[in-house]
Amino acid sequence: MKKLLLSALCCLTLAGISQEEKAWRFGVQWGIQGNHAKYSGGMEEAHARFHQNPAGNGGFGVVVRYDHNQRWMWLSGVTFNSYGFEYALAENYSLMTPKNRFTSIKSDIGAFEIPAMIHYKFNPNCNNVRWVIGGGFVESFITSQTINKSVSQVADANTNSFNYLNSTTSVNGGNYWMLRWSIAREKMYKRGAILNASFIVNVGFKDIAQSSVNYTIDGKTYNHDFTNNANFVGFRLSYFFRPVHNWQSAAKKHAAAKSATVTTK
Repeated sequence: MKKLLLSALCCLTLAGISQEEKAWRFGVQWGIQGNHAKYSGGMEEAHARFHQNPAGNGGFGVVVRYDHNQRWMWLSGVTFNSYGFEYALAENYSLMTPKNRFTSIKSDIGAFEIPAMIHYKFNPNCNNVRWVIGGGFVESFITSQTINKSVSQVADANTNSFNYLNSTTSVNGGNYWMLRWSIAREKMYKRGAILNASFIVNVGFKDIAQSSVNYTIDGKTYNHDFTNNANFVGFRLSYFFRPVHNWQSAAKKHAAAKSATVTTK
């Protein structure tokens, strides 16, 4: 019974300490995601050795959050994100060098983003860790460009023929609005900093790029077309510094202490 009371007191104390009212925090964010593309044309038949993979991409930037109260928080910032297409051909390889199992090419598409999201914060536990869920819009700015990728011909040990893999990607420039949801687990530290780990889902409404891939195996040439509308699932790790008003309070206290020292002298 005594342990239960102590545990309850612990939770209530930490919950009281962690109350946040109209607090601004700046932070840095980093993450990775798997960006999906969909088949849109060309030959429906693909060789068994051909792979169209979710493009592994990353994102980073500066973010700002406004904790309105203990329950609600808004998030924005300026971040850099990347999308793309990735293709591969399976190859004969040595078990001593498994990294040579695939010949692959990848086209990366950079984008600047401004998120506008609202989050709901659950009660923290005794370790000041809580769940946070959120959703909102992201405005993404992308530059128009054409990306050509290719790999050298690779000998096929079975047929002594040659494989050749190349792609042409056309990126549609402009700004795009997207939907984004997140579910996060975050740790609040005593001095006000926050470490946030989020799982995010991004949904785009328009195609941001088209890609055509060509390859030749056993004397036969294949070509396929794919489109990318910025759909992805990913992970974000964010670190938010202590609230701005804490910095201001600390600066005022320092100035007051310095003034008091001068007056005493």
